[in-house]
Amino acid sequence: MRKVLLSFLLLALLIPTVLFAAGDQEVETPGVTDDKILVGFSMPLSGPIGFIGSLTVDLTNAVFQKYNEEEGGIYGRKLELIAYDSGTDASQALANYRKLILEDEVFCVLFGFGSFVRPAYDFFAEQGVPWLFPMAPPYDQVFPPKKYLFSLFPTTATQMKTEAKWIIDQNKYKKIACIYGDSASGKTGLEGLRKELDGSGIEIVAAEALKEGSTSASVQVAKISKTDHDLVMIFGFTMQPAAVAIKEIRKVGLKSDIMINQPITNNTLLGMMEPEDVEGVYGSWWGALEYRADKPEASTPEMRAAAAVFDKYAPNVDRGQVEHSLSVELFIEALKRAGKDLTREGLVEAMESFDNYATGKGSYATFSKNRREGVAGGVIAQVQNGEWVEVSEWIDVEIDESQSYE
Repeated sequence: MRKVLLSFLLLALLIPTVLFAAGDQEVETPGVTDDKILVGFSMPLSGPIGFIGSLTVDLTNAVFQKYNEEEGGIYGRKLELIAYDSGTDASQALANYRKLILEDEVFCVLFGFGSFVRPAYDFFAEQGVPWLFPMAPPYDQVFPPKKYLFSLFPTTATQMKTEAKWIIDQNKYKKIACIYGDSASGKTGLEGLRKELDGSGIEIVAAEALKEGSTSASVQVAKISKTDHDLVMIFGFTMQPAAVAIKEIRKVGLKSDIMINQPITNNTLLGMMEPEDVEGVYGSWWGALEYRADKPEASTPEMRAAAAVFDKYAPNVDRGQVEHSLSVELFIEALKRAGKDLTREGLVEAMESFDNYATGKGSYATFSKNRREGVAGGVIAQVQNGEWVEVSEWIDVEIDESQSYE
């Protein structure tokens, strides 16, 4: 009997120890060790728009290398990126995210393609994994707010608010034809444009969808050519189909003005076309335009500092595309705010602490439980003599902050 009682006593003493150890394992944060923070990434790295993802990987790694080498990482933890190629396949993107989270056990995920957000977000939410800065996610993935999704870049619908406000103020456009991406971003952008123009006296007379990666827009342009319009708006996809549409518009001789949206207002687009085809095109952007080595004084101090980072750590990367590296800088600041005892919930809280944060591009970002779209608004630019020239001041737009994820 004494042996039995002694056994029970030992067992009683061991149970709390075992449970405590198990509790320690349960609260360990995936992707975070004493010396490393593992970050995931999935974007097109090959194919017609693979240059976008490849460039973003290079920029992210350059910023990570800067902090790893110059500051010893974040609280002594080196930053490491695992990147997979999704191509333009949403199902492959989801497979990549599952691998990153379930097999690689990354701490969080950076960037991504807007059209891939809708099918993937539920998985992120189930796993409790923060997803920072997917590019132009669909409106309904940001409104109402989703706990683990933070979009620094304005959604297509918000971009339409910016452009519509400028169009109305010009008081010269009355009929608009649209060529939009056959995707969630393009469709919500068109819906948003209709809403913003309602009651303005400006009519949308045609709206033709074009798929990402299309090599011809002849059918879409032929249809809008049959309408009486004074402005063509092109939005909801990347540079390649936008260039295809603009070339076709010029080819058939339409005299209407052209406006493109934020993700494609850049020098990469200019390089895809003949100067005469792109001259006079309007666009919008979420801050200062691209960094130019020949005109560094036209950029913000943060953009010039970013270019210096590339000179040191990624000498072959295009200096113009600094905005993604500035997004990584915001992520780094969030890691610092989250503190040494880093958790995924701590990162979410740190992201929610940004209030009117200077992005480095001349714009400001705010996040909260009621807001998951960081920057709202932009500037309008026009191609003049082969260069993008800003033709407006910053245009503020209001976004819905009436709901919370809680």
